[in-house]
Amino acid sequence: MTKPAAPQRVLILHNDPGDIAILSGLLTKAGFQTVAGDLTTIVLHELVHDPPHIIVAAEGTSGRSVESLIRHLKNDPFLGRLPVIVLIRDIRLNDIDWGTVDVDDYICLPYRPEEIVHRVRLCLSRLSRSLDANPLTRLPGNTSILFETTARIEGGKPFALAYLDIDNFKSFNDRYGYGRGDEVLVVACRILTTVVGELAGAEGFVGHVGGDDFVFMSHPDQIDAICETVIKRFDLVIPDFYDRDDRLQGYIDSVDRKGNRERFPMMSLSIAVVTNSHRSIDHPGDVSKIASELKKLAKTHKGSVFIKDQRGTDSATRSEAA
Repeated sequence: MTKPAAPQRVLILHNDPGDIAILSGLLTKAGFQTVAGDLTTIVLHELVHDPPHIIVAAEGTSGRSVESLIRHLKNDPFLGRLPVIVLIRDIRLNDIDWGTVDVDDYICLPYRPEEIVHRVRLCLSRLSRSLDANPLTRLPGNTSILFETTARIEGGKPFALAYLDIDNFKSFNDRYGYGRGDEVLVVACRILTTVVGELAGAEGFVGHVGGDDFVFMSHPDQIDAICETVIKRFDLVIPDFYDRDDRLQGYIDSVDRKGNRERFPMMSLSIAVVTNSHRSIDHPGDVSKIASELKKLAKTHKGSVFIKDQRGTDSATRSEAA
């Protein structure tokens, strides 16, 4: 049985014990844990053992303005990394240069009780997406990929998940540098998101595992067309990233990891496709295991290829390469 996640903790900074009680009651009822006080009564070393996830701070706490309060919090090595929502009187909104104040949200006083809960949840959700996103492509990362995979498995509907790897990407990076390598990753991201959006619609998903590894999902009926189109568009544009001489000869003359001279072909795609069309899949780990086997097989082929698992639960091993 999966252990339930611990409630997220909210640090409430406020001078008024009555307002603290109201805010704590609202958030506790919504499933959060709270710890409260002002800057003079909060014991920071106790928070380290059970750290908060977010701060709700009222203007005037410890006699500080919004600007001073936020500056104090962000200068603290422990509290400074947490998202902050400030409570502020509406007549003060136009007095503050919000572009220079490092807050994540604000709530005007007087507030509606439900607004506190909604804003805290929204802020935490936004933070989670931001931390998970790949900094280069801004695609969802491993946490979102795992969540999406688990949701499709538990949903019980047919799905296809594809792992995409760019072959010979390291040799390209070594030859041309990381700047041009990043350009390749961005173009691969654009191709993937465009094709999946065109062919899978709302059922589509694209994630970035890291480096030159991507994941995309769709209904099994669309996955072949998506793979074929992604390969076609990638193979069409990728020669333009090479210098003329390398492009004309069709390879890079470089050195492998052991120091041996080797000719590396132009970048291509190896795509491993796992579906639950022919077998039951009960855990994300099963998807990773099958995909790893297929990706090894895909890399034995020259050029861009996608290989789809066609094995039934009790049938002989069979895969399809395109």
